[in-house]
Amino acid sequence: MCFTKYINFRIFCYLVNVNLILQIALRDIKLRYSSTRFGYAWVLLNPLLMLASLTIIFTYVMRFTFEYYQIFLILGMIVWNFFSEATSASISAVASSMGMLKKIKVPLHMIVLGSNLSAVIGFAANLIVLLILMLLFRIQVFTFLRLSSVLYFFLLFAFVISVSLAVSTVYIYFRDIVHVWNFVLFLGFWLTPVLYPERYVPAQFLRYYLLNPLARIISHLRNTVIYNYQDSLDQVTITIVIVMLLSYLCLKFYQIFSKRLGEIL
Repeated sequence: MCFTKYINFRIFCYLVNVNLILQIALRDIKLRYSSTRFGYAWVLLNPLLMLASLTIIFTYVMRFTFEYYQIFLILGMIVWNFFSEATSASISAVASSMGMLKKIKVPLHMIVLGSNLSAVIGFAANLIVLLILMLLFRIQVFTFLRLSSVLYFFLLFAFVISVSLAVSTVYIYFRDIVHVWNFVLFLGFWLTPVLYPERYVPAQFLRYYLLNPLARIISHLRNTVIYNYQDSLDQVTITIVIVMLLSYLCLKFYQIFSKRLGEIL
């Protein structure tokens, strides 16, 4: 009987936590789109407008003309925008929830996961645009190799959540992280192969450049999703190790410093 009550209590807590995460995600989405004229249509309009403008610039001005460049470009933008929006939104969500953190003692990770979930919804909408483009370019979507890209999306989610937890924890102690993180994202955008292939990086810097987990994830995704090509097992293993190690360090940072949030708040 006691064991049954314990299980019921754990299920109840889980459902409450899930509901809280969903409410935070819905709040973030409403704040972002409800006051605009086109509303939720911006979820799809943003990537389409960005794709159109960048395609014109890099195809006709910069003259990047390799195969499937439009899809190459939007895939890089989707991954980078998800990372950028999810991590920035997690800081904003914590900033707007300080009162709730003080009064109700809501776990910080609930707020972060809720803001990440709202970013996932936009990410999913962008993937729909990507799939439509692939079909327009007559690329076969459902092949075994392309479906194996799920691994890289999992690594992306793990990395985004762990970094979001870390930067949100830093915000509690150091409010200037908002501005510091904006600069980090600006720098990271150009140090990640969003607009260009990694082969444009000088050979003497490539080994350091590929320590960037997002650079590796974007490269793997382009090879599998666009070109139906699987990278070597060694390279995939290195990517997994780098992402898991950095994610572990971020989660460890959150675990250590989140214990003192009650004192700081």
